[in-house]
Amino acid sequence: MCMSTAVKGIIISTFLVLMPLVGKAEGGGPLSDTIRNLFGPDGIILEDIVLRKAPPDNLSRAGDFQASSLRGLEQLNDQITSTFGVFSFNSSVTGFTFDLERGVPIRTAESLGPLLTERAPTLGARRLHLAFTYTRIDFTKFQGLDLWNVQLAFLAEDINQNGAIETKGPFKAESDQVRVRLNLDISEDVFAIIATYGLTSSWDIGMVMPVVHLRFRADGEAVIVDRKGNIGGTRVDDGSPVHLFRNGSSSITASGGGDVTGLGDIILRTKYNFLRSYSALPDLAAVVEVKLPTGNSDELLGTGSTSVTSLLIASKTYGRWFTPHVNLGYVADTKDSHQSRIRYTVGFDARLLEKLTVAADIIGFSRPDGNGVGDNIVDLSLGAKWNPIGSWFLGANFQIPLNKSSGLRADFIPTVTIEYIF
Repeated sequence: MCMSTAVKGIIISTFLVLMPLVGKAEGGGPLSDTIRNLFGPDGIILEDIVLRKAPPDNLSRAGDFQASSLRGLEQLNDQITSTFGVFSFNSSVTGFTFDLERGVPIRTAESLGPLLTERAPTLGARRLHLAFTYTRIDFTKFQGLDLWNVQLAFLAEDINQNGAIETKGPFKAESDQVRVRLNLDISEDVFAIIATYGLTSSWDIGMVMPVVHLRFRADGEAVIVDRKGNIGGTRVDDGSPVHLFRNGSSSITASGGGDVTGLGDIILRTKYNFLRSYSALPDLAAVVEVKLPTGNSDELLGTGSTSVTSLLIASKTYGRWFTPHVNLGYVADTKDSHQSRIRYTVGFDARLLEKLTVAADIIGFSRPDGNGVGDNIVDLSLGAKWNPIGSWFLGANFQIPLNKSSGLRADFIPTVTIEYIF
């Protein structure tokens, strides 16, 4: 079997396995509302009881925590779900040239390139580079808090509407709270086909097509407590509680979420290497990427918006084995300016052996107009690329968060890749 046939077989087999899963989800409602709807679509509503001895007389306490719980769960839901649908992909070319007379790739003495970042050189005229990547993301923290122990507290309504929380007297029930503990299980498997084609010796075009499997499950426990933290909340003179859940108890549990697999946001990109082979200057290239909203945002497979990335790339090879590189650009979100961000990378790739390259990078995103959650993301990327035979390449990479207190974060993110150059 020829190499090109083998590559096509890998691509077709991958999508034959993945595509039957597209659109299948478990649980009720979209995954984007998993936390918001955990205790019901209208927030936490209590048992509709009327206690004549609990002021004000004959007034039900069923909705005392509805507004605060709905507001708090919605805010957490939006903060967490805004993280999904953004991934790091690379179409950086390997250290190969193309022999037009013999029609075969010839390996140069340069390194094989990084895995998640860019160098300035382009692929070359009439050459096609295909890559298949797999990334696993197990989220463990949100804003520095363990996902298995996210705690929230919801306040009761202002019963006497005086603008203050009463802790004693006839209205002391408004000092009750509902305390919620969430255990969130969130993970993603990202499969991507990356294709890059050289229109000229300096100009590449490409496409990234990701298929995402997302697991988002939430288990929650809610407890009614009084101002001193005693379970059961405020009671009237005869010992009856003012607040009860609909199960007749001072505590409830709930579960929600599920799994879904589908197409993510497709990326179209072009790269132009406008300066190269100057002894005193680095090679320079410009990249423009357009991310299309092809992923179902209700199921968190995409962001639901189009974004345009403009990127300047500088790199320089020293001694034909060591290549530092810098990427700097801006991602403009056309739907929500708060999601627009500065994107930057600084690092190097180095050829340790004839067929083995290692790479290290600092990868960062910064949102100047963000909402305070995940506005600054900084990762350390460590990887290696190996050329076992012919035009085949194998790669492995790990991303390690350097600031776990920002946004939704994993302990580490592994990526493996298979590449082939035609």
